[in-house]
Amino acid sequence: MRVSKAQNLGFCFGVKRTLQLALEAAKNQTVYTIGPLINNPQEVSRLQERGVIPLDDLSAVRPSVLLLPSHGAAPQKIAEAKALGWQILDATCPLVQKAQSLAAAAATSGADLIVFGDKNHPEIKGVVGRFLSEATPAQKAFVVANADEAEALGHFNKAVLLSQTTQIEKDLYIISKLLERKTSDFTLHNTICKATSDRQQAALNLAKQVDVMLVIGGRSSANTQKLLKLCNKTGVPSYLVERAVEILPEMLAGAEHIGITAGASTPDWIIKEVFKKMSDEQKVNVVEEVIKDEANIVEEAAEAANQEAAEFAAPEVPETSETEDGVNLMEEAMADPYDIEIKQLHAGARVKGVIVQVKPDELLVDIGAKSEGVLPSSELIDEEAAHITEKFHVGDEINVFVVRRENKEGYPMLSKKRIDQELVWDKLAAMRENNETIEGPVVDTVRGGVLVDVGIRGFVPAALASNSYVEDLKEFVGKTLKMKILECERSRHKLVLSAKAVLREEARAKRAETWANLAEGQTIKGVVRRLTSFGAFVDIGGVDGLLHVSEMAWYRVNKPSDILKEGDEIDVMVLGVDKENEKVSLGLKQLIVNPWSVAAEKYPKDSIIQVKVMRTAGFGAFVEVEPGVEGLVHISQLAWERVAKTEDVVKPGDIIEVKVLSVDPENKRISLSRKATLEPPTAQDMPEADEVDPAPAEE
Repeated sequence: MRVSKAQNLGFCFGVKRTLQLALEAAKNQTVYTIGPLINNPQEVSRLQERGVIPLDDLSAVRPSVLLLPSHGAAPQKIAEAKALGWQILDATCPLVQKAQSLAAAAATSGADLIVFGDKNHPEIKGVVGRFLSEATPAQKAFVVANADEAEALGHFNKAVLLSQTTQIEKDLYIISKLLERKTSDFTLHNTICKATSDRQQAALNLAKQVDVMLVIGGRSSANTQKLLKLCNKTGVPSYLVERAVEILPEMLAGAEHIGITAGASTPDWIIKEVFKKMSDEQKVNVVEEVIKDEANIVEEAAEAANQEAAEFAAPEVPETSETEDGVNLMEEAMADPYDIEIKQLHAGARVKGVIVQVKPDELLVDIGAKSEGVLPSSELIDEEAAHITEKFHVGDEINVFVVRRENKEGYPMLSKKRIDQELVWDKLAAMRENNETIEGPVVDTVRGGVLVDVGIRGFVPAALASNSYVEDLKEFVGKTLKMKILECERSRHKLVLSAKAVLREEARAKRAETWANLAEGQTIKGVVRRLTSFGAFVDIGGVDGLLHVSEMAWYRVNKPSDILKEGDEIDVMVLGVDKENEKVSLGLKQLIVNPWSVAAEKYPKDSIIQVKVMRTAGFGAFVEVEPGVEGLVHISQLAWERVAKTEDVVKPGDIIEVKVLSVDPENKRISLSRKATLEPPTAQDMPEADEVDPAPAEE
């Protein structure tokens, strides 16, 4: 009997990232989560011991740090937490954040939303909640669990289909085809996590080759249940187990080949526990017993970064460090790494030397050996290599690293860069210890993140490169990031950094400063972050204030997008500050002169002006004198002759010339006359006395 594991199994990137944030935050304080952090009871229990506590009732404890899980949370729940005073730490998986953003975009486009998934799952509640927060009352959201429920839906004029990230891709496309036939304007966004798809395909492939499948994971885990469903579809007996103790002999009876897979929320230690039980108790031949956590994108991408930096790695140390006469060179070198005599020169030694020749592409260095050492420009840091004749001069002393005792011409091969990098590692380790910030440019992208140059190559995971999800990491290349050092392991040449940590630290400081100085009546600069049907949210320094549509201009604004767009930098006035509920109301029109306040000066009585007809009524026409100032041309003032209907003389959109009869700024009224600008009729054209209109009544 033998055991094989699926090619992809265990923690996905989102779960790994969530746990990393949780454990980091729990180092100095208790961290609470909205319900279980992940769908694995054993891991949740382990996290509780480390100070990460699940919480159902947010009002049950004193507010502190609340971590949003990888599957996200509904906007209403987040709003409730903020209102209670919780400090939010968002560990929502970037893929779930993307699904939420797509749901919000569907709402603003006027579409209805259909989500394929479990309506009771927190991820679905978060996606639907985000949609409803942006949608109009006429827009609807539907959750379907299968093709039958999708078929039962009615016709849609415009609809967007999303999926829970852990669903089966084949089922999504079946549902999409059903909905496409009954929707005039249909859009499908495949929001299924690729890591989930990879695990499902790997489990399916393995199930076809074995006699029994064991699926390891929490019973409440959606993706684990999907793995079990797929395995069962192959006809192979498949069992879900949360722990190794649940594996019973009858499950494996008669099986020669056993397959193992695990859900994306199953920790590595449980997977290893199962393998150990199979090895110790079942006396089977365990294939690939050591579990590689293939879902750990941070680890894998960091290793990719290590490979990128392989040229900087020190050469292998010989199996023995003794010379022919038995002197232990390593012990002597530790005393003073640069104090090594000629007879002790070996690969890996650090020595002092004197530059004896400077060439455009190399330096010759006297290190006391029988021949000068060669230091090629490739073994200098980039800045030094680019200006080698300016940075180095004959007679300069430098510390160098011996790469090889001799090349084929008999010269020692040297490196300065490797010593410089050792100094950089020392500096980085100290900076991490002191929680200092470091800056460096992004030089490339790798799977799962970007590479930065901070003297050596470091890796920034995609989730930690920004405060928000970034679709294309290439946009970071060439930019300089401020970062905190998360991991600094010289022996593994592993350097992991976070730009997000600095951004959040700066945002918290900026936000605190803004709240401390915020007061009604202030004029402050802001950036438009988001537009809604009722106004715009403006960032005024880490704090979002609401600029209501009614406060944007002195005239009626139909849509905020008519005068603003996201990213606009504007000056606004602070109209109200509610620090307790963290709400700020803003105004834009208050910084503009109220046109009514100067209307009497701009439009004196008897002046002739041009106006635009806006709308008509039975008693006359309303005209726009200027944006924010409307006047009335009474029907009796439209023409000298009797006017039966206003529309017989003017229509909306007409530009006409009128005379100002009176201006009442206090009541925002201007009386105007069109007929006063026209030539009066001659005596023979005048109507009979009883046909003449009486003097117009005052409004």
